[in-house]
This record gives sequence, C-alpha cells and structure tokens, in this order.
Amino acid sequence: MPFPTLRRSGAAAALTAAALVVGLVAAPASAAPASAAPSAAVTAAAATTTPPAGTADLGGDTLAVPSWAKDRDMPGTRAAPGEPAVERLYVTVAAATSSTGDDTVTALDDASIRRAVADLSAFWSEESGGRVSVQLAAVEQRSLGLASCEANAAFGAARGVAHGGRFASFAWAGTHEHLLVLTREACGTKAFATVGGTGGEIFSSYGLGEQLGTPVLLHEFGHNLGLGHAGSAMCRSTTAVDGASGDLRTAPDASSTAQCPVEEYGDFSDIMGYSVAGARPHLSAPQRLALGWLPDAVRLAVPSARQRVVLGALDGRTGPRALTVVDPATGTSYVVEYRTASGRDATSTELRRAQPRCSTVGAGFTKCALTTDPATGGVRVLRSIGGAGTAVLAAGPVAGKGPSTRDTHLDAGERFTSAGGGVTVSVVSLSPTGGAVLDVAVGAQRAATTTTRLVLDRTRQSYGDPGPATATTTVTTSTGELPAGTVVLRDGTAVVAQGRPDASGTVRSPLPVTLTAGPHALTASFVPDDDRQVASSSPTATVTVDRATTTTTLQLGAATQTYYGSTGVRLTATVTQASGGRPQGVVTFSRDGVALGSTPLVDGTATSTLSTRTTTGTHRLTATFTPSDASVAASTSAARAVTVTRARSTSRLVLARSTLSKGQSPRATVTVTVPGIARPVGTVEIVSRGKVIGTATLTKSDSGRAVVVLPKRGRTGAYSLTVRYSGTANIDGSTSRPATLTVR
Repeated sequence: MPFPTLRRSGAAAALTAAALVVGLVAAPASAAPASAAPSAAVTAAAATTTPPAGTADLGGDTLAVPSWAKDRDMPGTRAAPGEPAVERLYVTVAAATSSTGDDTVTALDDASIRRAVADLSAFWSEESGGRVSVQLAAVEQRSLGLASCEANAAFGAARGVAHGGRFASFAWAGTHEHLLVLTREACGTKAFATVGGTGGEIFSSYGLGEQLGTPVLLHEFGHNLGLGHAGSAMCRSTTAVDGASGDLRTAPDASSTAQCPVEEYGDFSDIMGYSVAGARPHLSAPQRLALGWLPDAVRLAVPSARQRVVLGALDGRTGPRALTVVDPATGTSYVVEYRTASGRDATSTELRRAQPRCSTVGAGFTKCALTTDPATGGVRVLRSIGGAGTAVLAAGPVAGKGPSTRDTHLDAGERFTSAGGGVTVSVVSLSPTGGAVLDVAVGAQRAATTTTRLVLDRTRQSYGDPGPATATTTVTTSTGELPAGTVVLRDGTAVVAQGRPDASGTVRSPLPVTLTAGPHALTASFVPDDDRQVASSSPTATVTVDRATTTTTLQLGAATQTYYGSTGVRLTATVTQASGGRPQGVVTFSRDGVALGSTPLVDGTATSTLSTRTTTGTHRLTATFTPSDASVAASTSAARAVTVTRARSTSRLVLARSTLSKGQSPRATVTVTVPGIARPVGTVEIVSRGKVIGTATLTKSDSGRAVVVLPKRGRTGAYSLTVRYSGTANIDGSTSRPATLTVR
C-alpha cells in the first residue's frame, strides 16, 4: 500500500493523503499565564464566554493515523500485557527558514528539553499508574530551508527526514517511538499530533516553557497514546440534563441542530481539554478506564433502589476513585468522579477561583465553567463520545439562576438523572478528606413515598422577639434516599418560610418575628423536584404569639410650677418594647385621672407641657401608651407628683390728693397686679390706724383697679393708709406700702 506523500502547492506545503487530516487553529505564542483570582458569582457582568488568559487554542489539533498503520505489529516493540511501556521520544529542533530574525520561540535548549521530557514522563506515569514512562532518545538540530514558516509545510519537511528518516511513512507505528518537531519560529503558533498507533508524531511551535509549552506537550502526547479531546456538553432543556446518544455531538455552542452540543476542549479539569498556562490537571476517569489505568472503579449495572457509594478524590490514592453506572433502559454508560483542589488538580483552572466562564448554548441556555468551590470540590458526570473523546455534562444548577443555566459539576444536595431515567446520582455530602458520599439508584424506579414531620421547639413566642421559635421539618422517603425538593412552611395559606432539606432530610426555619399576636396553625409541605418522589404534608402544629409588652416611663421637667407662671412643667414619656422593636402609637397624658390630651410617639418619645392654669395643689400625672399595632400591648407609667403654688400679687394705693381740708372726702385708687393674670379678682380693704375705712370688690371687668371714696376726716392731722388685697385660692394676698394723708 503506498504511503502518503508531500505535495507543494505554491509556496506552501500540505499533507494531502486521504487518511491524514491536518487542522490547525492559531493561538498567541506570548499569551500570559492564567492567574488565580477571587471567586466570583456567576453573573452576566462577572462571567466571560472566552477561555482564561493564557489558553492555547488547539482546535483541530489531531492527525488521523491510517488503520493499516495502527494495526501494524512490530515484533519486539510492544510491551507485554501488564508490563510498563517505555515511550521513546526523538526531538527535532527545526529552523524552518534560514533567517534567524524570526526565531521567537524560547525554551528550546538542551536543559529545557530534558526538563520537559522529565515532566512529560512524570505526568503520564502518574496518570497511568506507572504503566507509561517517557525517555529522551535523541535530540537533533535541523534547518529546513523554507521560504517562510507555515506549520503544515514545516512539519512535512521535517517528518520525512528527521532522525535519519526513522519516522517517514508512519514507520513509527507499533514501536513506542515518538517524533517531536519543535520550530524556532512561531509558525502561526500551532500544535498537533497523531492519535494512537503505539507511537506517534507531534508538532509544536509553543516551545517548551513550563507555563504553556509543557502543558501543550502533555496534551498532544495524550493524542499519541490514543486519547481524544475532553469536552463539555449541555442539553437544551429545562427538565433534562442528559440526552440520547445521538443528541451529544461535537458542535459549536450556537449550533441549531445538536440537541446537546459538545464544546470540544470544553473540560477545564482534563489535560485533554483546553491547555491553560500553568494548568496540568489529571486525565479524567473515563479516559483512564478506557486504557485500563483505573482499577479501583466501581461498576453498577444491576437495578437497585439505592446504593450508597463513597468516592475518593481522583487525585487521591484511596478508592474507589470512579463509578461506572449503566442505564438499563438505554445501555448508556456514565462515569462519575470527584475532583478536588489537591495534587495536580490544584493547578486546574476549574479549581483555582478563576473568573466564571459562561457561554450561550443556543437561545435561552447558558453553560458555565470554572465555578467549582475549591474548598469542597465537585462531582462530575461524564460520557464517552465519538473519536475517543469525553464530555462532562452540564448537570449542576447555578445558585440564583433558573434551570436554563447550569455548570459542569454537582455540589452537595444536587442530583443527576440520566436521559433514560434509569440512573440517578444524588450527592449527599462532599469532603476532600472523607470523599464524596453518593446515593445511586439504577433501573426504573417507582415514585418513593415521603413522610413530613413538623416539630416546634416551643409553642409560644412574643411578637417581634428577635429569638423566635424554630420549626424543624424532617422529610423521610420510603427508599431511604435523600429527599429532593423544597419544604414549604405555611401559616394557614400564607408561606412563612421555605428551604431544601439538608443531608439529614431536615429544614430548620426560625419563625418570622412579624407573626401577629394570637394562635397560628402551621403546616409543612414537601414539594418534590420531580415525579420520582411523592409530595407530603405534616400535621398541624400551633404556636401562640403573645403581644409584645411595653414599658412607659414619665419624666417631669420640674417638681413645681406657679399658677399662671410663665412656663408649665415639661412632661416627657418614653416607651420601650420588650422585643426591642420600635413601638408606634400615641401617648395620653393625664392629671388626677383626667386626660389632658394625646401626643404621637416619635422614636419612642412623646412630650407635652402642663398648663400654667393648673390650679394650686399637688397633682398626680401619668402617661398611657396606646399602640397602633394590635400585637403590641398598652402600658401606663407610674404616677409622678407636681405641686402648683399660688401666684404672687402686688398691691398699690394712690391718693387723689395727699392734703385735704377738714371735712373733705379723700379718694384713693387701689391697683392689684398679678404676673400672668390681667384681671385679678378679690376684695381690697383700706386700713388706717388699724381700722378698715374702705372696701372694694375687684371683678374681671375692673382689670385689677378700683377707686374708693373714703369717709370725711373730722380731725386734722396725718393719717397712714394701706390697702390689703385678700387674694384667692390660686393667688396670694398682699399689702401695699403706706400712703400718708394730711388733713388741715
């Protein structure tokens, strides 16, 4: 059978054999390493549709190997069954052109080559459990003499003559020998490799830098070992996260024909996915299983209501580290693994808090990656697809998003159900040290009945109390599996709380502090996510809410005031609510049991002023709070005493004439003044030599002034006259200064 030949078309050379397909996509040679960043919520603003910085785009990086070459048996070269295989690597460092001005690729010296080969051997030895090791067989420098560097042409020119023609015409097939062609020029920054054949060829213009060049080499060498790409798939459905075999097809995310498009390279947790700077994640479990490199996997295929499986981390050393489960309804095989931020997986972009990467998968659907919490890790469900590739299923709900947005892992409390309905995997708990605890059901399942029980930690609480009663709802299933759904707590028909059961099937809900005073009949209802479990409700549990108690205190600005004084005593009422809430309502101030008026409560305080017209004596004052909320109790302050003293008066006597002749009648004007009282009333007496010689009664119309005509004086001499004001119950009496009357 003839071997493929190289043909020239213009200045470019291309591999044109029907069995040899070369597809190349460029990626920047100087892409910066991906750096760890704080974890971000999956929001439109935070998420990105592009891979992280420093990602090599290796689209179309595989070279098909003809079946006749793959089947070639080279005696003495194959490893015996179970024996470790030693892969021998021949390196050609090629200068595509004679000019050195375009030699931009670095890390091509002998030390870099030996370090990269050591890393390559260590990586694949670990992935294969010691079954694969890589040795550096030879390094050569070669000038290709091309006019320019184009990847196809450079590879074609080198592969036929490299190392004495050792790799020409697929001569490497079945030998465990590999050719690595590294160009000094960027050549469009490309990498590709043959797939399978017990040996192989690799081309790379990424160099051998530790950040990106070596991860690219690890990826391409995986192709030589027969591995396809690791992608991610999302089915366009809000009710199913899986599809039939024909539904999963490698296609652009925006493809309008694939029901479950697979994004090639879209698995950031697999070395056969995107090559990201600094990332050297493990090979996923399906690939290891296919090569016989994961002997401690568990396989479930016999129908069973529920089996509990504890998976160790894929990076760990304790098993089982993978679960293979077959849907008896469709025959589809699923592989479940647990990935944690340990060992090589600690370098995975998925587990180092990178910015979430979300992409549109057709109208209305979004697939997210790089969202796994490194503190807990995540469970992944994978399927094998055509071309020796794999696809991790976007089966995990994203917090705060609807069913049309999913990510590529399952957290504790989340569940996967196969398209045929014959496989259910429920994640009970996650612990990087204790493993992932899974409940797995195989076969068509009858709906599990559920029982919902509601218990209150106490039957009374106070309105507004910051420490309310707690309702504990426990849901159990007839199959013993974790209840998957939502518990809704209702007060009559009003929803007061809801939540998803934890790993013990329990939801604890503090009752709202706003439950109004009185009895409340509570019920808890379990609403399952789907028809695999049956809804149920608890018996009624009653909690009685007592009115919130209040305390009203009254403070006086002074203990005394004067009748008709300039200011009255200020009254300040303060109301506090025992539950710490802010009471609302009015305060009524009372004097001696008689309401004086009401004042709105503002920020817990109400004020008023005692009237200056309050009569003299000692009075009992109180403040009563009347709440505007029926769930808050009223309260009255303790009585406070205030004493009102009588107003002080001043009397004055003025004679019309201070000197009279004997026989004339003197006239006197009496004035009584009381601060604040314009019209004092009462009796005034004019006294001379101890005898009352004139009186008058003051009425309001007198405005405190009266004119008194005194008796005639029959004797000459000087008379001293004074006026005495009697006062009232609320006004003190007073005596004027004497006035002298002279009679001649």
